[in-house]
Amino acid sequence: MVVGLTGGLGNQMFQYAAGRSLALRLGTQLSLDISWFLCRKERQFALDKLSIQADIHASRLRMPDLVKSLESRISRKWAKKRMGLEIHREPHFHFCPKVLAVKHPVYLEGYWQSERYFDFCRDVIASDFALQEKLPEKCRSMLEQIQAADAIGIHVRRGDYVSDPATTRVHGPCSPDYYRISLEMVATGLDQPHGFVFSDDVEWVRNHFCAPFPITVVDVNRAKEAYWDLHLMAACRHFVIANSSFSWWAAWLGRRPGKRVVAPRRWFQKEDLNTSDLIPADWMRI
Repeated sequence: MVVGLTGGLGNQMFQYAAGRSLALRLGTQLSLDISWFLCRKERQFALDKLSIQADIHASRLRMPDLVKSLESRISRKWAKKRMGLEIHREPHFHFCPKVLAVKHPVYLEGYWQSERYFDFCRDVIASDFALQEKLPEKCRSMLEQIQAADAIGIHVRRGDYVSDPATTRVHGPCSPDYYRISLEMVATGLDQPHGFVFSDDVEWVRNHFCAPFPITVVDVNRAKEAYWDLHLMAACRHFVIANSSFSWWAAWLGRRPGKRVVAPRRWFQKEDLNTSDLIPADWMRI
């Protein structure tokens, strides 16, 4: 079976996890179609640094962006097959139990953002998302600080959430009130809470972000090294995540005892998407 990958690291992890789970159910090998990335400079295939168990393929040759965009639109609306396989498209954002009954061979197309697609093989998914290589030296001292503290991993997602009007209309950044209330909630009862802030805009965080306890802005990695940041954040004890699949996965991968996670109740600016299956039941929503 084949899964089509799109988006950034967090989205790719959801797509992989759903495909891996289904491949295990069907007793078959998973393949990843990475053709979406061939002509996109803003996004790259990002799972190659993790311990994934899948073959990698591209279903079509490189083509100019305009032609590719047109082909993609036509494909999404009309195509019945991809790579010679019947396509099973995600019908809506919330969990779709019908995908668990699909037959091999099949091509999965969608976001699949719910742990209900892969909760039966949680340990397998966590193992697949382990790093292939040890953390580099520049990350090790930060990891030691995180492991020694009552560490709260905080994600501040900005980037195109604030710079691109179209993306802002769909997502938009979490408000200062969200972080204020969430941090107070997570820190309650902790002797010495310490926040470790991860962001795609560290300068903004330095100049504008406040917390009722000490914070460290994690700035040791470049943007294309998000997988290092993901695993540093996952080493924290507690989490205040953004409306971002990146920090969702960091919190999900976190395994320290007594973990608390706060997530935004409003994941999208648009209210027509059902996010009831996105946030695990033991996480808090503000």
